[in-house]
Amino acid sequence: MNIVWTAVTLVALVALTVTQPQSVLTVCLDSCSQAVTTALGLMGVYCLWLGVFEVADRCRLVQGLSRCLGGLNKFLYGNVQKAAEQYISLNFASNLLGVGNAATPSAIAAVRELEHDEKLSRNGAMLFVVNATGVQLVPTTVMGLRAQLGSANPSDILLPNLLATLLTSIVGVALVFCVYGRAK
Repeated sequence: MNIVWTAVTLVALVALTVTQPQSVLTVCLDSCSQAVTTALGLMGVYCLWLGVFEVADRCRLVQGLSRCLGGLNKFLYGNVQKAAEQYISLNFASNLLGVGNAATPSAIAAVRELEHDEKLSRNGAMLFVVNATGVQLVPTTVMGLRAQLGSANPSDILLPNLLATLLTSIVGVALVFCVYGRAK
């Protein structure tokens, strides 16, 4: 992927240099400034939600959520180890609240618990699909970006986002059931 991004960047810079050589430096500096501003704005959003998750974890709400999601986990993953089930629940909760960056470490930990072969297992495929299509009640990153860019109502994407992520999750889970069958 690094090669693709590097190639696209180089092609864009060469094209800009050929078509408008006088604006290359201005465009590069403006883009860098905008990238830093966006990154700092998102850091605030992530700090807020990671703090909320830390408080939830210390209050043992994550364990409670894990118990609440037990039936769904059994349906999707079958019988898995307790540690994997907790990581899967934390990953699901992170995605549900729209904090994708907080979901990544728990997904990696769950994969370590689930996968022991080089071939992708059914549970690994299910975790990948559920994580990639994650149903989001509150898409914090997108709402943070919209607020930062001056949207009049950053939260007006809640319903369309919920419907879109719910639909993609249902289709993804159905495809895993079609390919791998029901969990054992």
